[in-house]
Amino acid sequence: MRKKPRNIPYDHDWQRLSKRFLRVHPMCMVRGCGRQAKHVDHIVTVRAAPHLRLAWSNLQALCRQHHSRLTHAYDRGRLCGACDVDGLPLDPAHPWAQLTQQEAIAAVNCKAPLDPYYAANLKRGWVRGEER
Repeated sequence: MRKKPRNIPYDHDWQRLSKRFLRVHPMCMVRGCGRQAKHVDHIVTVRAAPHLRLAWSNLQALCRQHHSRLTHAYDRGRLCGACDVDGLPLDPAHPWAQLTQQEAIAAVNCKAPLDPYYAANLKRGWVRGEER
């Protein structure tokens, strides 16, 4: 019989921490949701910041629906819509944030990966109802 491979980010320490986090935060943290939280989500992904894997401040409790929706959007790079009070994009790679027209064109034509910390801030803002 083959042994099942371990999923290191979700080891015994993670299981214990996530259960404790759900006891403290039993409801989905998405503003206005009101459903029972079933998942503990990393705001900054384990891949982007392994040192934050067990950091309480990097966690949020989500219901199944919001966890699936948010993870799917994050994985596809579709967290968007963040701008400042003047309507200018917060993402420094956005075409509108470029200094010249040529740089803006290059930004449109080059799909650069989203900075994980910027994406995490978008994710956190979405959950809190700040960005929709």
